[in-house]
Amino acid sequence: MSKKVLLAVDLQVPGAWAASYAIQLAARLKVSLVLMAILPEPPAGVNPGAGEVIMEDLKEEQRLWLGQVREESQREGVPLEIFVSAGQFSREVLRFVTSHPGIQFIILGLPGSSPLKERLAGAAALRTLQRIFTGEILLVPGPGQIQRLTEFRQN
Repeated sequence: MSKKVLLAVDLQVPGAWAASYAIQLAARLKVSLVLMAILPEPPAGVNPGAGEVIMEDLKEEQRLWLGQVREESQREGVPLEIFVSAGQFSREVLRFVTSHPGIQFIILGLPGSSPLKERLAGAAALRTLQRIFTGEILLVPGPGQIQRLTEFRQN
């Protein structure tokens, strides 16, 4: 089974720095990158609980950001898979990781000012993820800022 790096981002406020870091990490490790773009709620016209969101349902700026990540990944020679979903961030990450074996690193792209960062600290799904995931979980809240999730939770 091939190893992969998972980049999970809040698609409402995606961080370019987290994507760049994840691409660089995948390139160094010579593994694929999986980008999981998560929306807190499904786009207008998409039924909640209907499964994954399709690209056509996204706002133009969200599609452009995903395209930029795809281009950077191609420039670095990193194979990329993109999944888009809607729901509570840490629950969606947990659901994805438990159904997709081979994830070696999880990069959480959360801007330092994101209200999601505050909600992340107490999320039960994230605590479960920490218990079952044997790889490294890293937060990238800004350019050059990389923090292990275990260190974040202690703050």
